[in-house]
Amino acid sequence: MATASISDYEGFDFASLWHRRERVTEVEQRFLVAALAGADRRRVLELGAGFGRLTPTLARIGGEVVATDFDRGSLERMRTAEGSAPRFVRIAANLYHLPFVDGAFPAATMVRVYHHLDDPVAALSELRRVLAPGGQVLVSYNPKPSVGTLVNDIQRALRPTAEFRSITFSRERHLELPPDPFPVHVGPRAEFADVVRSAGFAIASERVSGLEEYYLMRFVPAEVFVRVGTALGRAPGFPMRFALLRAPGAPPGRLVPASELLACPRCRAPVAGTEAGAACSSCGFFGEARDGVLDLRYVPDGATRWRGAGHAR
Repeated sequence: MATASISDYEGFDFASLWHRRERVTEVEQRFLVAALAGADRRRVLELGAGFGRLTPTLARIGGEVVATDFDRGSLERMRTAEGSAPRFVRIAANLYHLPFVDGAFPAATMVRVYHHLDDPVAALSELRRVLAPGGQVLVSYNPKPSVGTLVNDIQRALRPTAEFRSITFSRERHLELPPDPFPVHVGPRAEFADVVRSAGFAIASERVSGLEEYYLMRFVPAEVFVRVGTALGRAPGFPMRFALLRAPGAPPGRLVPASELLACPRCRAPVAGTEAGAACSSCGFFGEARDGVLDLRYVPDGATRWRGAGHAR
């Protein structure tokens, strides 16, 4: 866990990447609402919030919403959800070292993050730590083989300068693709299930999606993809899957107070936030507060931060 690599999206233009993909966002928003319909949404943690593509939906259905991302700049530019929930907080954090006390959240989401995880067991185990007993988290992942990996194979095969190897037909259980611009990890559904169990979760339900991304499907209404994705939740071959994970135990009646939510990401001692930031009296770690974002990113020695197609320690 201490040396897991981190994809640092600072300066990456996600808004342009999602331009004219509103239908994909609509499908995922509906999945999110449906999956968390039975969850305790008094406090929701969003991991990998980015520029806030799904955050307004969480702010609408949740009580307290804590949006986190390693990219502080994206969080600073996120304004759309502010004021839409009774309490909305933005915290820059390393998901391998979350700055929260144990059992703080009854619900969480992690959408379009899993395929960038260098150590998914460590990441989900850390998420499991901050999730309350009986808590639920919606996680998306991209399995192989699928329509998506087949399309990727064809695209890579047509690039004359790229070294080609099939993802779809590879016998390897886990593949790390070359940075494009960041490393992408893919594996079979069975591998995801193993990771989930190792982290202490159980899969409660699944939905499938991804076909709405393709040009030939541009005339199909979003509602159709939502219905198909829900009805065929166990069907293979879809490019993306949304898994609702459940932590063991009985849900607590009382949540950790918001004033006691934060913990040092380095030593896990409780810390209190102020207008200037948050300081740990145990190890001296300090996180600055600026432009509405509390920066509690901790990167241990030996961890690699990927920036685009290159990386720097």
